[in-house]
Amino acid sequence: MPAGFGIRVLAYLVDASLLSLVGGAFPYLVINASSTAGPGQHAATSGTGSILVSLIYFVVFWSTIGGGRTLGMRLFGLRVVTEQDLAPPGVMSALLRWIGLWVSFALCFLGVIWVAFDPRHQGWHDKIAKTLVVRS
Repeated sequence: MPAGFGIRVLAYLVDASLLSLVGGAFPYLVINASSTAGPGQHAATSGTGSILVSLIYFVVFWSTIGGGRTLGMRLFGLRVVTEQDLAPPGVMSALLRWIGLWVSFALCFLGVIWVAFDPRHQGWHDKIAKTLVVRS
């Protein structure tokens, strides 16, 4: 049974909270403190670090490696599966889903809001990657 919009938002908020903690600290963990970078360079590096952490987190957890479940999804009993065989997606499908999520966010969140109105509760990122979010 596909998971609805509200429960998916709650799971994502848990994941986003975790990522903001880890992603926000990531640049400080990997950047040399004695760097001679200019004032604007750290902000760009911080954003890049957050995107990298997001990429790794979601692709690993959404794929077969993580069982199709992020930590937020585990908390609410959800998992990502492929439409075809209801198994967790492979790494490439999870990567495609992550890219689709960024597109969904970039276009005024329309691709994510789509989940609330779609009969199968699929966002654009789900449709692109041919995935569903189901209750486990």
